[in-house]
Amino acid sequence: MRTHIASLLLFALAACGQATAPGSAGAQTTASGQAAERAAPAAELSAADRAAILAALNLSADARGLVENECGERVEPLFRQVDLGGGVGQAALLAMGGGPNMASCYGDGPGLTLLKREGASWRAIYSSRGGFLAVMPSQTRGVRDIAFAGPGFEHPLHRWDGAEYIPAGRSVADAAMAGATILP
Repeated sequence: MRTHIASLLLFALAACGQATAPGSAGAQTTASGQAAERAAPAAELSAADRAAILAALNLSADARGLVENECGERVEPLFRQVDLGGGVGQAALLAMGGGPNMASCYGDGPGLTLLKREGASWRAIYSSRGGFLAVMPSQTRGVRDIAFAGPGFEHPLHRWDGAEYIPAGRSVADAAMAGATILP
């Protein structure tokens, strides 16, 4: 029975294009590999950066590092650093999951906030709920485009306008997601 379950798990991972589970970087391996490398998180964010990110969003961690999500549950925030290139450079992604109410709190995925460093502080440049962030290989103004990677066959594209990500007015089909890095 265990062998059968292990075989099914291996088959499921292979069907997703992954021979093993995603690594600690949190980025999904893609067919092109190189695009994933460009957007993969570099170094971990420092404790000071994590505190500044939480402060920018009017959040604070308790002694265990837990913060209160929108549903009033104490959860561990997930921080990822991602290189968006151009005038944004290294951005920070904060993912807030849910506790027992995950499905009713955020939907199909975590609450996400993408932040840009401004001196010693951070400023939110994109947020979404109930999906994932796809960092695309395409660029606008030298900064990588992003897509809201939620359920379905089309994903809304967002482009950099020089200050924040705004809707591009078009979607990206699943087939065009090759080369994207899916976060968190």
